[in-house]
Amino acid sequence: MKRIAHRGYKTSSIKENTMEAFKNAANNEFSGIEFDVRKTKDGKLVVVHDASIDRVSNGHGFVRDLTYDELSKYNFGSKDVPSKIPLFEDVLTSFPGLFKIVELKTEVDLEPFLDRVDDKTYFMSFDNGLIKRLKKKHPKLKCGVLNYVLNSEVDYDYDMICILDIVATDELVMKFLKKGIAVFIYGIVGKIDYVRDHENLYYIVERKN
Repeated sequence: MKRIAHRGYKTSSIKENTMEAFKNAANNEFSGIEFDVRKTKDGKLVVVHDASIDRVSNGHGFVRDLTYDELSKYNFGSKDVPSKIPLFEDVLTSFPGLFKIVELKTEVDLEPFLDRVDDKTYFMSFDNGLIKRLKKKHPKLKCGVLNYVLNSEVDYDYDMICILDIVATDELVMKFLKKGIAVFIYGIVGKIDYVRDHENLYYIVERKN
């Protein structure tokens, strides 16, 4: 079974979407990492989930209103394992052996990073329009939408899809796998369904088992 660490492999001291969480995933036999990307005031792409940094750091404010240098002053880790906010390009290039599932929280320019995107990198968003524009601009990028329930009416011509566990029936999963579309199951509550294992089926998880 191929496990993708949701925002990295976190512990009480290793916080989400930090380089330490991604290294921890690599060191614990995860197949890949999932993380979120936003744009700073000065146009840098950083890895952070929330629009505001209040929950995930010791700072305050919105990512879009702060420069990268300003964001770098805050601790996005813990007291025991401090961490600066990661740059997208650093995460992209630091884990060549892992799948990298990138959730775009806003429209961004990926042109400067195309030469560093490998065949294990996927881009996804809840916003089908965003993904459609991205795929049109960069046809070779592997892209897809997040949350099948919200995007079930999409005329699906993407490379991957992210399906909530509660609606990921065998029939639905196989529908996409048979089309050559990679399936990522997320929002898993309880034990992971180890029995269901296919070549292009992945589980975005919080823990190892």
